[in-house]
Formats: sequence, C-alpha cells, structure tokens
Amino acid sequence: MSTKSIAALIACFSSSCYAFDGLSSLNSEFTYTDNIKQPLLMTDSSSDSLLPADFYSNYSQLTSNSYALNYDESTLDLEPTPLPKYLSVSDQKDWDYLLHQTYTILGLSVVTAATMTLLPESVTKWDEESRSLKGLGKKWKDHVTEGPVWDRDEHFLNYVMHPYFGGVYYTAARHSGFNEFESFLYSATMSTFFWEYGVEAFAEVPSWQDIFITPFLGSVVGEMMFEAEQNIVASGGEVLGSETMGSVSLFFLNPVGHIHGWVSNAWGGSAEFQFVDNPWFDNQSAAKFAADSGAVYDSAFYGGQLTITF
Repeated sequence: MSTKSIAALIACFSSSCYAFDGLSSLNSEFTYTDNIKQPLLMTDSSSDSLLPADFYSNYSQLTSNSYALNYDESTLDLEPTPLPKYLSVSDQKDWDYLLHQTYTILGLSVVTAATMTLLPESVTKWDEESRSLKGLGKKWKDHVTEGPVWDRDEHFLNYVMHPYFGGVYYTAARHSGFNEFESFLYSATMSTFFWEYGVEAFAEVPSWQDIFITPFLGSVVGEMMFEAEQNIVASGGEVLGSETMGSVSLFFLNPVGHIHGWVSNAWGGSAEFQFVDNPWFDNQSAAKFAADSGAVYDSAFYGGQLTITF
C-alpha cells in the first residue's frame, strides 16, 4: 500500500470521527412539516448554526405528517376529569355521603308512599281506610303490633320490586365505601325499620316476605347492579355502543345517587336531620304559646327536626 493510500484512509477516518462527534452533540429539536418537501434541518446545540441541509436529506423521508415535539408539562393536561360521586366509589367509608343519600331516600319514600295511595287497590292491597290520613299514629301502632304477616301482594311487587329497592339501598352504601356485608346491613336496616316498620306500617301490617326478601335477595341483586354499573363506567358510559342507553342504564342501576347528585347540583344548599327528645324543640316561645293555649306539657317527647339551608 502506497503512502498516498495510507494518508487517504487516515483522512477518511478523521472525517468519520468528526461526523459522529457532531451527531452526539445534537439535541432533539426536529421540525416536521406535512408532506415534507424540504430537507430536514437539525440544530447543533454547541453552536446555533445550522448543519448543511443536504447532510441529513435522507432523513426527510421518514415522515409525511406534521408533529409538534415542543410540548412540556405545563401544556399537557395530565389530570383526568373526575367522575361525579354517584358514578365513583369512595376509597374509604364516607359516612357523610351515606347520610345525605339517606335523606334522599327519606324524601323519595314519602313520594313513593304518596304515589301508592293513587294506585288501585288491586295493586297495593290498600283499602280506603289504609289510604286515609286520619288516625295515622293509632294505625301505625296497630299494624306494628299485629305483624308481621304473610301478605297477599302481587308477585311482581314481592319478588321483583322489593329486591330491586333492596338493591338500591345496597348500592347507596357501596358507593359510600362500605363493603358487601356492611352494605347488606344498611339495606336490611332501611328496608326493615325505615320502610316496613316505618313508612309502610302507616298503611299496612309488616310482611314476612318483605322483611327477608328485600334485604337478602336485594343485596344479591344490588351487588350485580353495582358491578354492572362499574363495567358501564369503565367502558365509557356506553351500552351496545349507545351513550343514551348507557345513561338510562346507569340511572336505574343507582337512582338514589343520581337524584341526590342532580338535586345537590341544582340546589346548592344543605339539609340536616336531627332526632329530638325535648318538648317543643327547646323553643321557649312555642312552649309559652302552647302553655297559654292550655296544652299539656309532656316530658316524654320524641320527634325529629329537619333543617334546610338555601
């Protein structure tokens, strides 16, 4: 090998080293345009000068689309939009949310009882005396003392609607962060003491079917409702590819949560219920007025006080 050949090889090797050194100092600021027609330009971070355009011309064929690579954390929205409480599940026991849902159930129960008085006797088995508002306290005491009994309600009410409402109670507790057994206890308490021996006892004698079927079968139905709801939420709120069907399904799977959420968002106020055992609610003006009117002061007093803030 001649001296000229050796010198040429050394020159080529030096140029290659310089080229690789230049590549290692390049930063990642690329400029792409749609359907690139111009050579790709890259800046040298060690100097603000541009490298020869034809040096990287072969890289201009790597893309035909436009990309923006200059995003930073300040321009990216990394926080997901939070779900409303009636679609999410609390990661801990949220007693306050469960209490507010219980208030909603109280209101809905009153509406349900009023609606049932308008239904035909063939459906509710409530006669005219049961529908009457006269002597409610005596009727409640007589019904509670007489029951429970095996009722003669329609099978649809006993074995479809009661398990469904038991499931509604159950899902209210599940969304508040309670486990399966705790949610069952809540459903049993609401269905037995609040509804069967509470609201409904003003019109009829408590029922054996309702006492057992509503919480037990209702908890099974409720867990199925809860899991179905979470699956729909995970799929983007769609059922069979339809958002409308998804919204309707989500409502019936958790009506208490939805209604509570709608009312809270539209109203913006608050409601508090407090058990009271002191006569006249410590209202001295009302007590004096009652005493002046000849009312007898009764030291044994039980009642409730509902405070609504607008």
